[in-house]
Amino acid sequence: MKNKAIKKLKPKELSYLLICLLTIANCQFLVSQTPINLKAAIDTALKNNLTVKNEKLKSDYQKKIIKTSASIPQTDIIGEYGQLNSYYNDNRFGVSQSFNFPTVYIKQKQLLSEEWKTSIINVTLKEAETKKYVRQTFYTYLYLKEKEKLLLKNDSIYANFLEKTNLRFTKGESNILEKTTAESQRGTISIQLKQLQQDLEITQLQFSLLLNTSTLFIPTETNFKLDIQVNSDNSLIAQHPSLKIMEQQKKLAVISRKVERTKLLPDFNIGYYNMTMQGSGADNKIYTSSSRFQSMQVGLGIPLFFGAQKAKINASKINQSISENSYVLEKNSLENQYQSVLSQYQTDLAAVNYFETTGLKNAQLILETANKQFMNGEINYLDWVMLTNQAINIQSNYLDAIKNLNESIIQINYLTTK
Repeated sequence: MKNKAIKKLKPKELSYLLICLLTIANCQFLVSQTPINLKAAIDTALKNNLTVKNEKLKSDYQKKIIKTSASIPQTDIIGEYGQLNSYYNDNRFGVSQSFNFPTVYIKQKQLLSEEWKTSIINVTLKEAETKKYVRQTFYTYLYLKEKEKLLLKNDSIYANFLEKTNLRFTKGESNILEKTTAESQRGTISIQLKQLQQDLEITQLQFSLLLNTSTLFIPTETNFKLDIQVNSDNSLIAQHPSLKIMEQQKKLAVISRKVERTKLLPDFNIGYYNMTMQGSGADNKIYTSSSRFQSMQVGLGIPLFFGAQKAKINASKINQSISENSYVLEKNSLENQYQSVLSQYQTDLAAVNYFETTGLKNAQLILETANKQFMNGEINYLDWVMLTNQAINIQSNYLDAIKNLNESIIQINYLTTK
């Protein structure tokens, strides 16, 4: 019955019904979206991001593993039965335990403790990287939305132009070239809008992946442009987590070498034994199976063949030099990155200032003048299209300049761990 009722609807009624259904579906989609500001987005990502969570688990693992520094070999328990001392069958029980030299356990604990500290700094590094990625994705989304507004504005301008051109063409006041030009301009804008929508969807997916929540969050900020005071002091680089990790690697290399050297120290071994000794003893007394004798044993394990261990010590010395060089390389790299991005920031800031003081005013003047002269017949449609596109390009370049400025600021924040 429902299908028959739909079939009876007129084409215009069907179109109206379809538009209503699409409008309702779109409204439901918009309702499901939740706006979120940058600070809340960063807090959510730090709480839910799987990369950060995984790094925290690794840190917990390293903390637990510190207790393994005093790993003692298994206790040996022995038992014997037979003619151990004489014709009679005796039994013998013993317990022995070996230990490393105490210094070994001390150095191993130091090594594991430093590895745990390194894992904590790794968490800090992942958090800093996550903040950077959230900021980049957040402001990329805002940039694309601003681009969308500009394209829609441009589309509206050419829609009015096309409407007037069609009317003029119908009256014979314009030629086919003017009409074709207007249609081509709108077609180009339509393609750009479709590509922009695809970019927005990809950015939205990246944003959701970073936040790792079931809620569909949409970046929302009153100001598309980041505005911070940039400090040109590169001493802040010393606080960057990646450099701190390299500093930890230097400490680990030193302690690792000390651990290898302690393994040249002797091992300890102690034991306790209890046995029977039936028959006549050295004191001329007769002992039965109920009589028991005991003894203690203390031993040292001396490394006579230490060539392999010496090689490990020499190798650890080379590793120490590598870690020191790696620290210097990382420090130089971060400082160079900072100086480079600081220079880029100054260039981007100058570009944005130009557009805000001069470029945008010129674009608005070009649009107003072109429209006025075209309406008065002072310029033809080709001149109008050229001038309009020039003004729109200025506005588009302004958005690009802000995007570049934001990226420079985000990178500076990352390098200075803000």
